[in-house]
Amino acid sequence: MKFSSALLFCFLMLPALVFAQRDMRQDGRRDNRNDNRNDNRNGDRDRQHFGYESSTLSIFSENGEQFLLVLNGINQNTSPQSKIRVEGLPKYDNDVQIIFTDRQTQAIRRKINIADPIDGKAVNMSLKISRGRDGMARLKFHRCSEIDHNYHAPRDEYVMNYGKPQQINTITETTYTDPNTGEIVTQTTTTTTTNDGYDNRNHHSTPPPPPPPPAPVAMDQRTFNDAMQSIKGSSFDDTRLSTAKTILASNFVSVNQVMEICKVFSFENNKVAFAKFAYSRTVDQNNYFKVGSVFDFDSNKQELNKFISNGGR
Repeated sequence: MKFSSALLFCFLMLPALVFAQRDMRQDGRRDNRNDNRNDNRNGDRDRQHFGYESSTLSIFSENGEQFLLVLNGINQNTSPQSKIRVEGLPKYDNDVQIIFTDRQTQAIRRKINIADPIDGKAVNMSLKISRGRDGMARLKFHRCSEIDHNYHAPRDEYVMNYGKPQQINTITETTYTDPNTGEIVTQTTTTTTTNDGYDNRNHHSTPPPPPPPPAPVAMDQRTFNDAMQSIKGSSFDDTRLSTAKTILASNFVSVNQVMEICKVFSFENNKVAFAKFAYSRTVDQNNYFKVGSVFDFDSNKQELNKFISNGGR
């Protein structure tokens, strides 16, 4: 296989490489049967030496977003990563699904053939996750290279063996004195755990950190409308204030929702009290200066501005 020619073909025919149909592989072999006869013989010797040749897929995020990778319905990593390499993959019809852990970015799903488009041999395909001007995450071709049997992963890359999670046996010895005989007894316990297929070539001494907690989300319009009805249903201003605080104890709000609730109160001091209370439960605190517009007196606006400048204290 003249790999430089194949690599050039990969770049020129990117959509065909990533979403190719099997008939391309067959046509390529017919057109290049004579030229690749010696290469095919070399490939046969490689398969005898290394075993069946399988492809490798590397996926990384340009912006460092963490994701879960599902290949052919099999979850490859239980710990979110931003750079993953999966070895030992089938060459054709791989169902690739990327699920982002921020719970906001739409998942990506593609059917990908990971093989040389000319002779169908296994390759190492690298794809990257990038965002367009619309902010949508997209899976794009990065590069294609020959299989490296002596690959050494960088420290920030998570390496998986497709469908073969590794088992780790941990042996623990406990020594104690038998209360009946007075003899010293050593008890051995073996615990078997699965490390999710993680390849120790990464040289990580600690497991990856857990994903960050999901960002709070303000009440949807239906929930907010119900909350407003509950607040307005009280006859006294102080009761309205206590009801509003109770609702925010288990819900988050936006700045616009804070302003709407403030307008329900008849007395200015209750508006100020609620505005201060709601600050810590607001998802867009950078716009909290807008709340001052609901006050009639400049002194209350200044009081809120000072409260915001002190970080809600």
